[in-house]
Amino acid sequence: MANNIPQKVGRILFGCYVLLMLWLLFGQRIGFVFYDNYFDRLRESTNLIPFYTVSNYIRVLAGSEKISLVRHAIINLAGNIVMFIPLGFFVPWFFDKFRSFVRTFAFSAGVIFVVEIVQLFTLLGSADIDDLILNLIGVSLGYALFRLFSIKLILTGKKD
Repeated sequence: MANNIPQKVGRILFGCYVLLMLWLLFGQRIGFVFYDNYFDRLRESTNLIPFYTVSNYIRVLAGSEKISLVRHAIINLAGNIVMFIPLGFFVPWFFDKFRSFVRTFAFSAGVIFVVEIVQLFTLLGSADIDDLILNLIGVSLGYALFRLFSIKLILTGKKD
């Protein structure tokens, strides 16, 4: 019974994470009204050029004296990575099928791609290839944490 407590707590945390992500990615933007043309807004909120947004944020970090712009750049760069660390950790922990890095990475890439497509057509956020790249860096870091956690459990004999 005691061995199941971390699993149960982890599943609750994973459920909370999924709900939080749905709200962050879509829910907080519902109700925003855009008065311009749908296709103009679509063009403005879409980036298909890898590292375009990232390089713009890095330029802001390197040369802007406006603290609000620097804060915005940090939140977007770090946020897109940090928000997906739990996905890279929880998916291989709870789903044996995704224990390998390649499977976790591919599954997560698919999930993130679907999120970006939904954002593209609903205009609930922006569809940005750089988000996908940064999110997958977060997934990779989460997977690395999962592996470290797994190795520690094996070494301490606490693996069930």
